[in-house]
Amino acid sequence: MRRTIEVGFLFSTDGTYKRMGQHGLAGATHALAEINRNHRYDFQLKATHFNPQGYLQRYNEGAVAMMESGIRHLFGTTTSASRKEIIPDLEQNASLLWYACPYEGFESSENVLYLGGCPNQTLIPLLRYALGTFGKRAMLVGSNYIWGWESNRIAREVLQAAHGDVIGEKYIHLGSTNFTDLIQFLLTEQPAFILNNLVGESSYAFLQQLDAACVKEELTLPVLSCNLTEAELAEVGEMQNLRLLSCGPFFESVDSAFTQRQLREHGQQPCSHYYTGTYVAIHLFAEALHHVGSAAPADICQYLYAHAQDSVLGRLKISGRNNHSSLPCHIAEYREGRFVVLHSEPHALSADPYLTSTDLREFHRLRALAALPHLRIVK
Repeated sequence: MRRTIEVGFLFSTDGTYKRMGQHGLAGATHALAEINRNHRYDFQLKATHFNPQGYLQRYNEGAVAMMESGIRHLFGTTTSASRKEIIPDLEQNASLLWYACPYEGFESSENVLYLGGCPNQTLIPLLRYALGTFGKRAMLVGSNYIWGWESNRIAREVLQAAHGDVIGEKYIHLGSTNFTDLIQFLLTEQPAFILNNLVGESSYAFLQQLDAACVKEELTLPVLSCNLTEAELAEVGEMQNLRLLSCGPFFESVDSAFTQRQLREHGQQPCSHYYTGTYVAIHLFAEALHHVGSAAPADICQYLYAHAQDSVLGRLKISGRNNHSSLPCHIAEYREGRFVVLHSEPHALSADPYLTSTDLREFHRLRALAALPHLRIVK
């Protein structure tokens, strides 16, 4: 008789960033089904899903309810605000959050495994590519919370190291969709590239409105992101005059065999890195549980610290020093309904969440003939 191990899924499948949550939940659900069909394991997983519907306070409500029922492994949350909301409860209940979304770094909790990528694995390689390809005049745009603030702060430091020019920095409330003034500024200033740290519905509206304006003005603009994935392309729609670039640990074309297999087995669900991140997290948990026998979070973590694991993202190593995973890094461009990979780092990148060992002096070589950076106020 196989024992049953209960786990919790904490994904918002409604609200302004619902597409990301829906993909994370799909990845977790599909991985759980695969594990339960695999009789190599002497256990089966049973999941409880709580949908916070995009409301920050409801993450706490769902997490506490699941932990009070005895669940010690939670998979999910999307935004950094939602992750931070439940960390005190994880600590008080000796529980573990498996977090598989890109985030802005500068955090390391013993009660969180970070599997989605921090800035040295995503943002910095993307900026390196953009500075060498498009130029040094950048506009920084973000949703008005920690993801936008911190990502743009890091981008500013990188641009300053390269003697780049930040022409402006603008923050928008989550869910806001009016970009008339910002778009007029962009059409006037024509930056070399825009770093888009908007989230969900705001991002889709911004891209659609900016693309329409660029078509009218016969202007092409590159827009960069570390959180735009296949999960959202249907919402974004076709772009005519924007070049959309994204950076992450997975795109469908990186492993087309895996993508096609998932489509055959689970239906028409694009394999974004929100999907694959959570899919991998469930499989990592199952493999550790199989070898250790205990579902205690500390035992699971100790096994993963000591044993690198093969996955659809490659061979991953979780650091016992900061609870972050090594990850591959790919930069891709949105073309004709899909992402096409332009550049891949030659090996998986170890996480450096506090940027203590990331040398920004590499950007000094881009300084030649560059004007000193300055800030423009955007109204």
